[in-house]
Amino acid sequence: MATLKKSASEKTLLPARATASHKKLLSDDGIPINTRDAQFENRCQKFLDVAEQLFLEHGFAGTSVNEVVRLAGGSLATLYANYGNKEELFKAVMNRRVSALYGGIFIGLGRGNAPPKDIRNELLRFAKQLQTQMLSTSSLAVFRLAIHEGPKYPSVRNAFLKNGLNVFLQWLSKYFAALAKDRLQIADSDRAAEEFLTLVQGQQRMIAACGGGKMISRKQRDEHVKRVVEIFLQLYPPL
Repeated sequence: MATLKKSASEKTLLPARATASHKKLLSDDGIPINTRDAQFENRCQKFLDVAEQLFLEHGFAGTSVNEVVRLAGGSLATLYANYGNKEELFKAVMNRRVSALYGGIFIGLGRGNAPPKDIRNELLRFAKQLQTQMLSTSSLAVFRLAIHEGPKYPSVRNAFLKNGLNVFLQWLSKYFAALAKDRLQIADSDRAAEEFLTLVQGQQRMIAACGGGKMISRKQRDEHVKRVVEIFLQLYPPL
């Protein structure tokens, strides 16, 4: 950006004996490379922030990359250089959402540092966190978008299934594979992951996605999670 360019006089302030390694710290227009990288990263994050908001509010078809650039700032060339097209931009949004919404709930789980008798409580806490994320406003918005526009736009369907659902199932499978070492009788962690996810979402996710979230009381949510853990431990008993 123009406000960050250094004048010729400013450039002369650099020692004439600057080594090649020092020179590499500056771009051709005198801006520190680290600063330029940070600016580019900030711009990309702004693109994702605005794109996510527009995708959730207007859907995939109703969102234009021109509007993303107008609201985020920067240029269309920068957006295309980093994401290629709207499909890839949507995929990037999905990748970030999966990490933000679900990545944190795996921290500290399945590391074998808790005795086997505590597995029920660990699964209960985990199921509650997963349920909370599933029923969050933003998560439900993505779910509705995938259901509504996935059949019409393969890129939306693939982003939701491959970059959303499949990535989460891979994380969940690794968690259950860790539990299978000395805590639960799990022969197939992939299958266990699919069954656990199916049990947790139950009918409540669909009810909430249809606008009936207020119909689900806290007591119903808690009872559902407890039932999920009971059923899962019947399928995969503790060792």
